[in-house]
Amino acid sequence: MAQLTSILGVKDFFLLLLMIGFFSLLLTYHIGLNLPRPPEGHEVIKNEHPLKFHQNWFSSEDSFNQKHKDGNKQQHLSDATQKLSLLDQIFKLEERILSVSRLPALIQNKGGKDNSTGILEELLQHLDYSIVSQNGNELNIEKFSMIWNVKGNNSTQILAKDLQKTNRILKLQKIILEPSFLCNVQKTQNAFSKGKVGDRTLCSVSPHLNKQTDLPFKRERDFVSLHKDGNITIQNQQIPQKNTETTSVLWAVSPGVLEVDGAPLLVRLSLLVTSLLPLRAYLHSSCQVYRVNQKGQSLRQDLTSLWHVRQSIQQNFGETTMRGWWSQLRTGLMSALLTAELDVWQSRAGNSCSCRRCFQSLDLDVVFTNEFHPIIVKVGPSEPARMTKEFMEDMVKLTSYKDPVYDEVMKAVGNIQPQKMHCKSQLSPCLTDSDLIYLLDTRRESMAPVEFLQLYPSINEEYDHLMDHFLHLHFTDHNSPTDATTQQGSCHITPEVHTMIAETERIHQQVIKGEQLSLRTIQHKPMFLSRRLDAEFSEDSLINKEGSTILSADELQKNCSLVPYDLPLLSEISITPASIQLTPEFDPSQTMYRAQVDYDTIVFSITANTAHCDTTARFHTVDGEERVMNYTLGLGENQIRVHVVTTAVPEPQIINTYIILIWRRERGIQNFRTSLRVCQLTQDCELRYSSSRSCGLQAVRQFRSWRIYQKHNSQLPICQQSDYQEASWFVPCEDCKNPNSCHWKTAIWQPKFCQTTHLDDYDIRACFKGRKVLFIGDSTNRGILHYILEKINGSLSEWDKTHNLKLYKSINGNQTDLSFSYYPQFWLPTNHRPAFDKAIFQLIKWTRPLSDDNRTVLVVGGVHWLAGQHLDLIIKALKRENLTHIKLIAKGLGSGFHQRVIGVHYLPDSEIQNLVQRERDIERHGTQLGFQFISTFNMTMARFKDFLQGKCACHFHKLSEVKNDGFDKTMYHVQGEVNEIYSQMVINSICRS
Repeated sequence: MAQLTSILGVKDFFLLLLMIGFFSLLLTYHIGLNLPRPPEGHEVIKNEHPLKFHQNWFSSEDSFNQKHKDGNKQQHLSDATQKLSLLDQIFKLEERILSVSRLPALIQNKGGKDNSTGILEELLQHLDYSIVSQNGNELNIEKFSMIWNVKGNNSTQILAKDLQKTNRILKLQKIILEPSFLCNVQKTQNAFSKGKVGDRTLCSVSPHLNKQTDLPFKRERDFVSLHKDGNITIQNQQIPQKNTETTSVLWAVSPGVLEVDGAPLLVRLSLLVTSLLPLRAYLHSSCQVYRVNQKGQSLRQDLTSLWHVRQSIQQNFGETTMRGWWSQLRTGLMSALLTAELDVWQSRAGNSCSCRRCFQSLDLDVVFTNEFHPIIVKVGPSEPARMTKEFMEDMVKLTSYKDPVYDEVMKAVGNIQPQKMHCKSQLSPCLTDSDLIYLLDTRRESMAPVEFLQLYPSINEEYDHLMDHFLHLHFTDHNSPTDATTQQGSCHITPEVHTMIAETERIHQQVIKGEQLSLRTIQHKPMFLSRRLDAEFSEDSLINKEGSTILSADELQKNCSLVPYDLPLLSEISITPASIQLTPEFDPSQTMYRAQVDYDTIVFSITANTAHCDTTARFHTVDGEERVMNYTLGLGENQIRVHVVTTAVPEPQIINTYIILIWRRERGIQNFRTSLRVCQLTQDCELRYSSSRSCGLQAVRQFRSWRIYQKHNSQLPICQQSDYQEASWFVPCEDCKNPNSCHWKTAIWQPKFCQTTHLDDYDIRACFKGRKVLFIGDSTNRGILHYILEKINGSLSEWDKTHNLKLYKSINGNQTDLSFSYYPQFWLPTNHRPAFDKAIFQLIKWTRPLSDDNRTVLVVGGVHWLAGQHLDLIIKALKRENLTHIKLIAKGLGSGFHQRVIGVHYLPDSEIQNLVQRERDIERHGTQLGFQFISTFNMTMARFKDFLQGKCACHFHKLSEVKNDGFDKTMYHVQGEVNEIYSQMVINSICRS
C-alpha cells in the first residue's frame, strides 16, 4: 500500500478512491431499479421519497466536477443525473394519477337516462367507482376522476382538468368529420401501396367529383360513393355529373373492389383512441360486415368478429393472402390516425395539447381493393347509445383501469440509453409530462382484461416508415401554427417520440432475437386474433425452453460440401439407443424412414448433420432445435421431422424435410378373457409418489377370475368424487407378476368399495342438451373436451391444437355449446402471459349468453400449473359476471415432465412427491368453494408410461383420422383409455343431479 501511495501520490490516490466510491454507488442504484417491489401491505414511510438520497448525493455535482476534469466522467455523471431526475418526475406523476383515480366518476346525461347510461353506471360501480349523474345542473368538475358524456358530440361542458379523463376529443371529432380528411388518408395509402402504379385508388370531394377520377390507363375499376346521408354504394360505372348532388366523397378504385362470397365486402370497425399527441389506439374484436352494391348495404349475420373475417378471407384466398391483408389493414388504420393527429396539431383552434387523457371511440367503414389494400370510406365518433354492450364494457374497463405501474415504467425508462430519450438529435432530453403520463397509461392499459388489439404502440417495421413520412410532413408544412413551439413544450406528435416509445415497448415485451418469430406472431394479439395462428406451432414447439442439450451445436464438427447438389441433403442421421434401427438404412436421397421400439423405450436421442456448408438441420420448425434433439416416445406412432434449413439468406428457409416415423408398441395381451385373474395397481415402482403404498401389480386374491370380480362390482354403490382418494387400477391379467400378460384396455380405476359407471352416448347427448360447458386449462383439459364432443356428435369432424380460444357452437342439434381457453401460455415470457382472470373473462365473453344455473358448467384443470389461487380468481370473476350458481368442476394434477427432454421443463422425483399433497390441498380448498374435484394425479402416475405423443409425457389422449367411406369430410377419433376414464368422471359430475 505504501508503494502504491508513493507511486500515485496522495492526491491522485484520494481521487481514485472517490471515483471508485462514485461508480459503486451508481451501480448500487441501477441494481436497486431492478429489485422486486415490496409485497402488498408493505408500509412506505411517508414524506421519504425513494429517490431523495440519490438526488441529494448528486447535488454535490459541482464540487465533484472541480476535482475531476475528465470530460467522459462528467458526461456519465450528467446522464445519470438526468435519468434520476426523469425517474423522479415519473414517480411524482404516478402519485398524482393514482390520487385522481380515487375520485368519483361524473356521468353527463342531458335529456335523461337511457339504456347506455344504466350499463355505464353498472360497469363503473363494478370497477369501484362512485357515480355522480348530472342532468343539466352545474357541478365542480375538478372533483371527479373522469367525465362521461353519453349524449351528443359537441358538448361544451367536457373540459377535463389536469389528469382527469373524458370520453371526447373534440378536436379529433371535428377533423375526421371533414370529407377532405378521407382523401388525405387515401393519399398516404397510395404512397405506401406496393401495387402497380396504375393500381391506385383516387379520391375526390364534392363538388370536384369528376375532375380527379380519371386514371392513367384504361383499366377495370369500381366507384365507391359516400353519400351525404352517410350511406355507401359501390358500382362499376362512374356517376353521371347530374347525379352527384347527394355524393360527398367518391373513390375510383383500380383494378376494382374486393368481393367475398360474391359481393363487395365492407367492414365496420370499432377503434378506441386513448391518447392523442402522442397516439395510443386499440382495435376491438367485434365488427359488422356488410354486402354493398349500387343500391346500398345489407348486414351479414355470419361475420360478427374480426376473427370471422380473417377466417373467411383465409378460406377464400389462402393464409398468405390473409396475413398480407391483415398487415395492410393495421397499417392503413395507423395512417388514418396519424393523419388525424397531424391535422389536429396543425389546426389553429386552441391548444392541441390541452386534453392529456381524453379518449375517443370511433367507427370506421373500410372496403378493400382486389389487391387487398384498405380504403377508409367513412369515419365518425361512436355514440354510447349505438355501441354494442361488449364494446362499451371493454372501453370502460380499459379506460378505468387504475392499478399502479410506476415500478415497471421506471425499470423500462431506466434501461433506455440517454441518447435514445432525446426527441431530436443534438438536443437535450425533452420528454414532457404528457409523454411520461403517456408511458404510464400505456403500461396500465396493457393490463386490462379486454378484447382490444393494441394498434399503437407496437413494434412494426411498417410503422417506422409511416413515422418517417409524417415527421417529414410535419417539418415541411408551411401552414403550421405560429405557436408550434409553445405546443411542442407541452406535448409531441407521435413521430417525434416514436423511437423512445418503441424502445420502451421492446423492453416491456422482452423481445429476444432468437425468439422474434414466435413473439412477432403472438405478441400484442388478444385471443380472438391469434386463435388460428397457433397452426404455425406444434404443441411440442411451445414448451418453454428450460431443458439442456446433450450436445451443443458448437460441439458438433462436420466436414461440409460446397457443391450445390448437396444443398438439400442430410449427410447423417444417428439415433441412440442403437437398438432403434431405421428402415430403410440411411440414404441422403431417401426422406422417409420407419422404426419400432418396445413399450419400455420412452426416450431416444437423434443427431442430424447436413451435407452442405450453408445449411443446418433443425427439428420440427425452421427455428427448432439444431442438429441434436431428444424425444419422449408416446404409445403408437411418433413423427419426427428433420428440416434442412439454408442459413445463407437473411431469413432461414426450409429446403428439404426428412420424416421419421417411430412406432412404440403397447404392452399387454390383445385378447380379453373373463377367466383372467384380478390384479391391482396403485403406483408404478419406477416412479413412486407415496412411500406408504405398495408398488407394482398385486394379486386381488378374494376373486378367482375377472368374471366374478365384475359380478361383485355390479352390486356396489356408485362412487362419489370424494371416494377416489383410495382408488387403484384393477386389471385383468394372466399373471400379476407380469404386466405384459394383462389386458390393459379393460382396466378400470375405482376404489374397492364402490363402482365407476360410464354413461352411454344417448344419455350423454340428453344430459348436455341446453348446456354450455366452458373449459379452461392446458392440452389435457382439451382432450376431455374433444372426448365429450365426439360422444355428443357421434363423431368428430373438426379439431385443432388450439393454444388460445376455440368455440364449438350449436352442436347436439343446436342445443349445446362448448368453448375452450388455453392456459397458461407458457411460451410467452412470464410477465407477458395473459393473466388468469383475463383468460376467464375472455372465455365467458365469447360463450355468452350464459345462464346463472347448472346449465352453465366451467371445467378447469391441467398437468401441474393449477393452484388454489386460480380457483379463488374464478370465484371472483364469476361474482363480477353474476354467475355464482353455475356448476364448477376442477380436474386435478397429472403425471408428466418427468423425463429429461431438450426444451422441456423437468420435474425431479423429489418434487413429484410434493404434488400429492398439493393436489389434496387444491381439492380441499376447491370443495370449500363449491367445486367438484376430479382427482387424476394418482391415476396417471400409476400409468405414467402410457402417455401418447408429445414432449411433456403428459398426454393420455390422441386424435387420429378415421377412414370415412362415402363422405368427403375427414373424421377423427379420440384415442386413450386413461383420458376416457377421467373424461367420463367429468361427464358424471356434469350430469349428476
